[in-house]
Amino acid sequence: MKVILLADAVEFLDRTRAFRSQEPYLTNVMGSTATSVAAGLRSYEKMSWWVVEDDAGTVRAMMMRTAPHNLVLSPMPLEAVDAAAAAVAVHDPGIPGLSGSKMLVETFLAKFSDLCHQELQGEIERTLLVYVLGTLKPPPRGPGTWRRATASDFDFLLTWWRGFADDTGVERHGLKEGLEASLNDGRVYVWIDGDQAVCAVGHSPIVDVPSGSVARIGPVYTPPEMRRRGYAGQLTGAVSAHLLEQGRGLMLFTDAANATSNGVYTRLGYEKVDEIVECAVKPV
Repeated sequence: MKVILLADAVEFLDRTRAFRSQEPYLTNVMGSTATSVAAGLRSYEKMSWWVVEDDAGTVRAMMMRTAPHNLVLSPMPLEAVDAAAAAVAVHDPGIPGLSGSKMLVETFLAKFSDLCHQELQGEIERTLLVYVLGTLKPPPRGPGTWRRATASDFDFLLTWWRGFADDTGVERHGLKEGLEASLNDGRVYVWIDGDQAVCAVGHSPIVDVPSGSVARIGPVYTPPEMRRRGYAGQLTGAVSAHLLEQGRGLMLFTDAANATSNGVYTRLGYEKVDEIVECAVKPV
């Protein structure tokens, strides 16, 4: 196996296009992040884009690190793990954490620890369930309507996005810039009940691959005082239907420990396809 470190998001997207087409959902985070960077919508302290190829030059795996965030791992065969871990040990030995399927993260970390000649452990910070939409099942119609958010909604949405970060434990780095980009792209929607915004749903940049295009739903946020009224289900269902009409495949992440949100999405027709862990890498 050969590991290639790229400095350019555009080349990364191009070289991984066929691989991402085979794994459109489990590579979506890397695809949407690289798409945003390539379009000039996001930037990071340091960016590393990794491609793992077999002897025939076929891409078998991909990795991404957008500092200060964790190293993100795509699905990869066991024979690719050693080469991938070795490359990261040389070029980025101080990774703060890993994100990927649980067994893969454990296997990668064990190899990475050996190569760094240091006993390291992974401290799981979050476990996420990966859901993909099967057949949409719209909820019974409730009060209110929805609209696309605009720049005039920025202030209250920023407060909500921070609330979402607090609730879920996601990092706040780049949160303001990410919201600005989402609003400029028309990727945020709000549910209105009476004359009041009561819920918001965003989605990632559309990631196009030969097998189709994918949008990742999220964040989904309802202020605490407005919860348990069905707003999140109504708006997520409406946004899902809107994206389906455009021919998009749909996915989302949920906190494995949040039974309420998992119930909302499964009732809408989203189906679990994988489990992802996000863990900090620390010396023992």
